[in-house]
Amino acid sequence: MIPKIIIVIPTIRKNSINRFLKEWKQEFLNNKKFDVNLLIIEDNPQKTFDLKQKNLIHYSWEDIEKDLGKNSWIIPRRTDCIRSYGYWKAFQKNPNMIITLDDDCYPLKKHFTKTKNKKKFLQTHWDALNKGINIQENYWITTIKDLRPRGIPYKKRIKIKKYKNIILNHGLWYNVPDLDGKTQLSMERVSGLNNYAINQIIPKNKYYPMCGMNLAWKPEATPALFFLLMGQNENNKYWGFDRFGDIWSGIIFKKIADHLGYNISSGNPIIWHDRASNANVNFEKEKSGLRINEYFWQMIDEINLTKNNFKDCYKQIAQKLPSKNIYFIKLKKAMKLWINLFQKLKK
Repeated sequence: MIPKIIIVIPTIRKNSINRFLKEWKQEFLNNKKFDVNLLIIEDNPQKTFDLKQKNLIHYSWEDIEKDLGKNSWIIPRRTDCIRSYGYWKAFQKNPNMIITLDDDCYPLKKHFTKTKNKKKFLQTHWDALNKGINIQENYWITTIKDLRPRGIPYKKRIKIKKYKNIILNHGLWYNVPDLDGKTQLSMERVSGLNNYAINQIIPKNKYYPMCGMNLAWKPEATPALFFLLMGQNENNKYWGFDRFGDIWSGIIFKKIADHLGYNISSGNPIIWHDRASNANVNFEKEKSGLRINEYFWQMIDEINLTKNNFKDCYKQIAQKLPSKNIYFIKLKKAMKLWINLFQKLKK
């Protein structure tokens, strides 16, 4: 049986999503190795453009409200975190793998010919989750800083280690890196960078900045991938934070994955990220969340997990997350309602 893959893409502009569909057409539309389906989540009250492609479903706010009713507020608007709705819809379709991409991400080989990875995008994600990845690791560490102690081999310090049991593969990007506004403002030039990607396993009990531009995961982990309350709510009121939904979600997910004994890989497949975001706008959006970001991971790290699956562990975090202010009180409620969406499904 051909593996079924569902790809979730949030968008707001017709030109962006049309270019996305055109550039990925060869791999996503007539793929002989995978049954590929696209879920487009348009961040508008109603659909404002038509998308005509046979393997595509197009959603908007009205679909969220129809499906979730009085609880539709848990899906934020005017933010890429609206993609969480797509995750839930993808989960219901019983895929073998779920992927999310931004609408300004394109196949690397069309824009950067120096790529060493000959496998296609979908195959690379699939192999990471189902076959594992090989990582070069240094089996020697120095005992003093900036000097070479006697006895360290000059050449044969590296071994290849095979890592399996990967639950999520965090793909990276060339051209426009995922930097925060503060860092972008401190740099003279951001776009054009390449060859800075690292292929690695994220060590146990350590965290990493999970970017939602290029992710693949096994469907059973979906209940723990709610992108948090960012941007606006359904009444166009600002939640108070933006551009931390994927980062904070990644912290929670890593905590659960470590507890359950899963690995998370980061690196290939690399995509081409083509839009240079506005550094000043990003800085303003991120400013309110910078202080909380300094300790959010510590709050999650201190939670003791005792359950044995993603749904129950996520519910446990929602229950134990400190109620520091109104935002966290609402967030805890949203997280519980999110997990209830999966508890009600007959799976």
